[in-house]
Amino acid sequence: MPPAPIAALDLGSNTFRLMLAEKTGEKGPAPWAGKRVFQELPRLAEGLTPGGPLAPSALSRAWEALDHFAVEVRASGAGRVLAGATMAARLAADGPAFLAETARRYGWETRLLTGEEEARLTAAGVLTGLAPCPAEALIFDIGGRSTEFITISRGAPGRCLSLDLGVVGLTEAHLEAPARPGQLEAVALATRTVLDAADLSFVPADSNLVGTAGTVTTMAALLLGLKTYDPDLVNNARLARPALAGLLAELAPLSEARRVEEYGLHPRRADALPAGLALVLEIMDHFRQPELVVSDNGLLEGLWLVAADLGPDLTV
Repeated sequence: MPPAPIAALDLGSNTFRLMLAEKTGEKGPAPWAGKRVFQELPRLAEGLTPGGPLAPSALSRAWEALDHFAVEVRASGAGRVLAGATMAARLAADGPAFLAETARRYGWETRLLTGEEEARLTAAGVLTGLAPCPAEALIFDIGGRSTEFITISRGAPGRCLSLDLGVVGLTEAHLEAPARPGQLEAVALATRTVLDAADLSFVPADSNLVGTAGTVTTMAALLLGLKTYDPDLVNNARLARPALAGLLAELAPLSEARRVEEYGLHPRRADALPAGLALVLEIMDHFRQPELVVSDNGLLEGLWLVAADLGPDLTV
C-alpha cells in the first residue's frame, strides 16, 4: 500500500497554494513523488492596513479557496497537513484568529510564520529545484505585502531579510489599470526608497539573482510563451532585464480586462503584475544584475519539507 500523501499549504497575501506529495524516503534535492499543486488567488491582503482587520470580502474568498483545498486533501487521504500563513496574517489584527479558525474548521496544523521563517523555508524550497546552484546567490520572494531576501552560499542558506514591499500594497498605493502618467515611476520610487534604506550589506557582490513565487513565475510563463503553465519549463528559466522591461511596457497601458483576455492572466494577478515587474526591475538595478533565474519551487515546498520532518526546523 503506497504511503499517505503529505499536504502543505502556503497561505500568502495574494495567493493560496496546496501541495500534495508522497515522501519517498530517498535522499535528493526533491524527496517526494506524485507531486500535485493547486492554486487559488483570494487576495487575503485586500485593503489591509497594519493592525487592521482582514476585509470580509477577502475572508469570504479565503474560506472558499480553503474549502476547495479541503476537498482535495480529504480525497488524497493525506496523513499530515501543515498550513503556513505569511505577511497578511502577520499584519492583520485578526490574523491569528483566522489561523485558529482554519485549524478548527479543517483540523489542520497552522503556523503564523515570521518573516525570517518565511525566508528560511523559501530558501529550502528553492534549493529543491535550483540546478545548477550558483556558488553565491540571492533569492528574492515577492509576495502580496512583503518581499523576502535570502543569501545562498555553496548550496546552503545564509542571512535573510523581510521587507514591506509587495505587489498588492504597491498596486493599491500607486497604480491603476491602465497605468496613468507617473504611476509606474511612483512604484519604482517607493521600491527604491525601501531598498536603499534597508541593510542589505550582507549580500555578497555579484550574487546571482533567483526569483520565486507567483509574480516571478507568471512573468516567466508569459515570456516563455506558455499557453499552459509548465513548472518544469519555468524552473531555472533565465529572464533578462530588457525582456522584463518590454513586458512591463506592454502590460501597463492595458486595462485589467485586456490583460486577462490577451495574456490569460487571472484577474487578481492582472492588476498587480505591472507593480511586480517594476519591483523586479528595481531589485535587478539595486544589485546590478542584468538577469535572474526563476524558481517555481519556494515557500510551499519548504513547508512540505517541514511537514515531512525533513526540516528546516521552525522556531515557533
